[in-house]
Amino acid sequence: MARRTDGGVRFRPVGSRRSRTAPVYSPRGTGCPAIEQAVQGLYKGQNEESFWSLMSALNYALELETHVLVPLQTALSAQGAPAPWMEHPIPAEKADGLALWTLRNDKGRCWLPLFTSVAAAGADRSTASRPMADRTLEQAMQLALDTPGIDGVVLDPWSNSASLDGALLNGLLHAGHTPEGPGAEEAEAGKEAARAGHWAAAAECYQKAAEQGNSAGLSLLGECLYQGRGVPKSAAQARKLWKAAAESGETIALLNLGDDCAARGDNGKALLWYRRARQSAAAVPDIEYTPRVCLRLAQYETRYTSRKKALALAAEAKQAFTILQREHEPDADCWLQEAEQLLYALTHEPPTAPAAYNIESLQLD
Repeated sequence: MARRTDGGVRFRPVGSRRSRTAPVYSPRGTGCPAIEQAVQGLYKGQNEESFWSLMSALNYALELETHVLVPLQTALSAQGAPAPWMEHPIPAEKADGLALWTLRNDKGRCWLPLFTSVAAAGADRSTASRPMADRTLEQAMQLALDTPGIDGVVLDPWSNSASLDGALLNGLLHAGHTPEGPGAEEAEAGKEAARAGHWAAAAECYQKAAEQGNSAGLSLLGECLYQGRGVPKSAAQARKLWKAAAESGETIALLNLGDDCAARGDNGKALLWYRRARQSAAAVPDIEYTPRVCLRLAQYETRYTSRKKALALAAEAKQAFTILQREHEPDADCWLQEAEQLLYALTHEPPTAPAAYNIESLQLD
């Protein structure tokens, strides 16, 4: 039921609803699931493996140009009531020069709080009514390094939190990426050639990487064969290379095997491959493959079980594909279009019935 402009009442048909608004990958939308999950894992694991999982999640968040909320040392809202600052934070360019609100521990060390979501910032009265600045995670980390008297940052201090001192911040922001392992340099050279559209050169580099046993090279050479990019088209040979790479847990190969099953109408087996890709990507998320995992799981599974989770996955994928498109990554245009179509479907169309297959009875070849 809704009120008309003339004062009367307008009734909606039974079952009708307003279209939802798709969330945005930001503190005011989805938050940063990768960081939040990694911090929870650190609390549960309390070991070196969970620590490095957090570092990987932070690197991924930096790749995605993740934004955080940074509290400011300015006047609170009237009577300490919740203010609109968290929902409408101050843009970074307008927050320059404003004093930062910090926390000090019992050892006298000073930490800059960073909040990954509005809910995390509003969990305590001291920040629920405090003005916030909207900065990228990279900007906020660099701000902590550049501000005298601040020893580091603390992520979401009112819940599961993680403190990062100056040494860790320096490592995250300034460490270079050097390809490691046999064939890694050749695979990277192939990616650069592919971004420039030089497919014959890319395929040659991938071939050299594959000959050295590099699983990424195998996967990417398989993509060239499957699409006929720079080499004669051969789907059968592509599948053979992908399965060889999948044996070592190569996420891109697992995704490609799933896409191949989906293209042939076998969505059940496609989902099994996507689930394996999710397991492979969990420990070391990366903009190269994690967004594709998010998109495929949202398309083939989560949309049937939780529209809210599917929206969050699709929003994360869209954020990454927008960045990859800007960097001229092959196929980023298509992936971005798929993510936008899924977001539209989830916010405008009735829920979709799940596919009629018994996932528990399926097996991969």
